[in-house]
Amino acid sequence: MRINGNTYTAEVTAEEQLMTRAVQISALHEASLKGNAFAWSAVSANIDTTDCMILVANKSTTQYLVIDHIYARGDIAGNMNCKVCSVNGLTLAGTAITGVNLNPAKGKVALASAYSDETASPATSIIHVIYQALGVNAQGTTSIHNRVDFAGGIILDYNYAFGIDTILEPAAGFEATVFGYYIDA
Repeated sequence: MRINGNTYTAEVTAEEQLMTRAVQISALHEASLKGNAFAWSAVSANIDTTDCMILVANKSTTQYLVIDHIYARGDIAGNMNCKVCSVNGLTLAGTAITGVNLNPAKGKVALASAYSDETASPATSIIHVIYQALGVNAQGTTSIHNRVDFAGGIILDYNYAFGIDTILEPAAGFEATVFGYYIDA
């Protein structure tokens, strides 16, 4: 067999079946290899009822931001609403969050605006509700981390955002991390 001018041999079984080997990696892994995968984390801000615990807005005009999965935890039983929304024309507010490149050797920065305790984004377009249950986990804390896998199904164009709103005010804090990657638009 010839590929790009090079000759390769392939093993064929007695039943004339070609022997192949495939290596599969996730889209997040592939993006990380290229330096295009990031994580945004927010921890223990002063979140009020209906505030956005974490909001990540795509600010790239040439690439989509794909949300792969999230972790979220609050210290009070109740709902956390995952949302997508337009932030076009809004002045986002809160504590700024810097995206961390999952392959820092590539030196790329996230083309996103991200905030904790964000108050300007609308609490509409809810796409998933997380119910925060309380219990005792292995570390002895009273709340359980929730992982939601969106499998790359959330694709944000320029000036669109993903966020997690709290419905009840956390007593002492929360944690939330959003994992995403960029693809060409």
